Amino acid sequence: MRLLILMVLPFLLSACAETWDANPPTAATGGMGVMADGNIAQGPGAVASVTELASATPEGIQPPYGAQGSAAAYEYDSGYRIGAGDKLTIRVAGEADLTNDYLVDGSGNISMPYIKTTYVGGMSAQDVEKLVAKRLRNGFLRNPNVSVQVTTLRPFFIMGEVSSAGSFPYQPGMTVQNAVAIAGGYTPRAHQGPVMLTRKNVNGTQTFKVPVTTQIYPGDIVYVRERWF
Repeated sequence: MRLLILMVLPFLLSACAETWDANPPTAATGGMGVMADGNIAQGPGAVASVTELASATPEGIQPPYGAQGSAAAYEYDSGYRIGAGDKLTIRVAGEADLTNDYLVDGSGNISMPYIKTTYVGGMSAQDVEKLVAKRLRNGFLRNPNVSVQVTTLRPFFIMGEVSSAGSFPYQPGMTVQNAVAIAGGYTPRAHQGPVMLTRKNVNGTQTFKVPVTTQIYPGDIVYVRERWF
């Protein structure tokens, strides 16, 4: 029995102390993401769950938001969807009183002079440009020239065995690896393999065990586990 334990123990220790030296992160071209069915997929066909699901329910908008049917790695190249907590810079040419930064509130609205409260949840920046221009043409400006840029994205959250757990500003195209780096890297007791990823969407809140190359989205919660030894 003692001999069997001595034979098995090195394998257990190697698994518990998994590092990138022993098991370097890899992903196929096109990225890696959590599919709508909860499975992890990679490559050009890895369509993230947030691209396949609706952005709202009868109760209102649900984070995170994404374009429809885009491969995980290129999600935000094809159209980021605006949600509560984002900050928009809206410029109207020649109208200094309209050009400003606008925070998207918890209901998905912004409030601008003239057009007042306007719902922008789940829209792209281009959609908001068209909407604001349309509202301004309705009795305020003859031919408004509007540009919209999402300047501050909703944060993601990281906890567990990282140097600085907390919330951090999201950057387009982020993966778990990026999130760990932003949080100051691993602690000495961190397991450097798959992490726990919690995401809220129209199907509710779900938690997945994902590789570190998996793309994350605003509002996601990443938990870096502790290794056994």
